[in-house]
Amino acid sequence: MNVLVWNSWVAPPVGGMERIALEIALQLHSRKHTVVLVGAYDKAPELRVKIPADMPYYFFDLYRSRIKPHLAAGRLLGRVIRDHKIEIVSAHGSVFASHQVCRRRGIPHVWTIHGAEARPNSLLGRMKTAALARVLYDPLSHAVAVSTATAEIIHQQFPRLDAAHLHVINNGAPHEASLLKLPLPHAGPPWQLGFIGRLAERKRPLDLVEVARKLDKRLDFKLHVFGEGPLEKPLKAAIARHHLENRFVMHGYWDKGSAGMLEQIQVLVHTDSVEPFGGALVEAQLSGRPVVAYRVGGNPDIVENGATGCLVPLGDINAFADGVHAIAEKSFADFSVAARERAIKCFSLAHMADQYVALFERVCAKN
Repeated sequence: MNVLVWNSWVAPPVGGMERIALEIALQLHSRKHTVVLVGAYDKAPELRVKIPADMPYYFFDLYRSRIKPHLAAGRLLGRVIRDHKIEIVSAHGSVFASHQVCRRRGIPHVWTIHGAEARPNSLLGRMKTAALARVLYDPLSHAVAVSTATAEIIHQQFPRLDAAHLHVINNGAPHEASLLKLPLPHAGPPWQLGFIGRLAERKRPLDLVEVARKLDKRLDFKLHVFGEGPLEKPLKAAIARHHLENRFVMHGYWDKGSAGMLEQIQVLVHTDSVEPFGGALVEAQLSGRPVVAYRVGGNPDIVENGATGCLVPLGDINAFADGVHAIAEKSFADFSVAARERAIKCFSLAHMADQYVALFERVCAKN
């Protein structure tokens, strides 16, 4: 197949969408498909160096200040599709330009939706929903949701999108190779717990203080916090107020790779309240670290409750602390082994690529 991978957004700090779009391109390229990559990867040197010299790459920053950027994107994409005889487009991020080009040229357009939420019932919200409906209801369009929960939200918003055009493909782990090199963690005590994420309201980092208070007399532990954000000062203040300084290790922003964080912990504690698809959960399990998280978003796709970790109701601090304690008190080694085995089976890059290749071939065959 001749595939164009279009990623409209690349900006530091690099997020999951940018990495996954690139990994799809790299996986297809390694399987001898012709792949052309279009995006702003020059803005992320750590990703730019991964693009092979024999993979055509076109730099385009949709969000750089310019007049009518979607028209400029459309012109570039149209030229690339023509010159490289593209048969299908794998789109990530903003898709209005890529969809219009595909519609005019009569080729399939597969949009990977990395997160979805209810839109406000304002005039602007209704206009954007209508514009997205034109994309999703096009017979040549297919939507890929990164989790079952994301697919359910998409279907609620766009009920005419049938099962033949809405698919669920879980993301793989871009740092898979380095994570699999980590040895499985030994059981504590002292137990090394870890939080990885931006210290922002959605991530509910202040819940960590309440969890630590519940565990303080029950478990010998340290809680490592990798991240920074607007709630960093309130988090530190809450830690001091409850005299938990001896329980927390604040690492700040970590730019040395996932393996460097995960090798320091035994259990990932994840307090995100939305999480369309938790890449940190996948990476933790690949490294053999069980996960305790809220039962929200894509977390149930990733964590097998009672086997690879624990899922608890959103905001239930007692249940969260009990989940951590249960992993420590029960056979930690069994949780660790099961976490890695399931992650390899369900969330490897090869498994993700298999599903995308099968989808692309199926879609192209019908077109």
